[in-house]
Amino acid sequence: MSHQTIIDLHAHSTASDGELTPTELVVKAVDNSVNILALTDHDTVSGLAEAQTAASRHNITLINGIEFSTRWDNKTIHIVGLNIDAENNTIFDATIHLNKLREERAIKIGEKLEKVGIENAYENTKIIAGDGTVTRQHFSQFLVNNGHAKSQADVFKRFLVNNKPGYVSVNWPSLDETINNITNAGGVAVIAHPLRYKMTATKLRKLISEFKDSGGKAIEVVTGNNNQNEITTMTNYAKRYDMAGSVGSDYHNANTPWAQLGKLSGLPQGLTPVWELW
Repeated sequence: MSHQTIIDLHAHSTASDGELTPTELVVKAVDNSVNILALTDHDTVSGLAEAQTAASRHNITLINGIEFSTRWDNKTIHIVGLNIDAENNTIFDATIHLNKLREERAIKIGEKLEKVGIENAYENTKIIAGDGTVTRQHFSQFLVNNGHAKSQADVFKRFLVNNKPGYVSVNWPSLDETINNITNAGGVAVIAHPLRYKMTATKLRKLISEFKDSGGKAIEVVTGNNNQNEITTMTNYAKRYDMAGSVGSDYHNANTPWAQLGKLSGLPQGLTPVWELW
């Protein structure tokens, strides 16, 4: 691929917790000169058909993707599946199960917030989510919109993390199961934003090693909020474990200037680009 090709393999739409519809996301990608885009909504592929139609109309390559929630070592980890068959039965069954877990969590979050005096959180958050999957991001919007927090970051700090009033733990599928689901659908499994989990170096090495042993093929080396030192760190991990490298902004909305569509550093030289795996 030419060095002028702009690639963004991690983005969200209203099918999960993004602000743009799949069509609007594709149009924004075109406006930002993105040539290859992956739509990777949380635990759903419901936006992919619309995105593919828009991509054909606007002459941009759209990679079918998903961002799976998974449980590893008692911690929630996100695994991106790229170039999947969106109609694969394994993927369909996995998304049904995951969305059931998400709905159960949303109800419990609403109940816990009501205990601290925040009424109708679940019902109003469902309205914000529309037809999309209910996520903590939607609860964050509700809490900010109704004056319970100053910002979405403030929401997570005060309400939605461990030991806070709205925190609910979920028993997500295992790392091995998640990777198998992606592989069975013809896709490539990628560890999303590895440095965001605030792990020690020892634990991160353990994650990458077990991920590779289970059939994982790549890690996000370049993400929307990386600095150059972090990119170098992830490049070294990718080389050490013979992982392909991916690039993705994790775009959700216009309010996160550090994670804008296509506004990414290029993949460092010496790494196998994940897109060469399909």
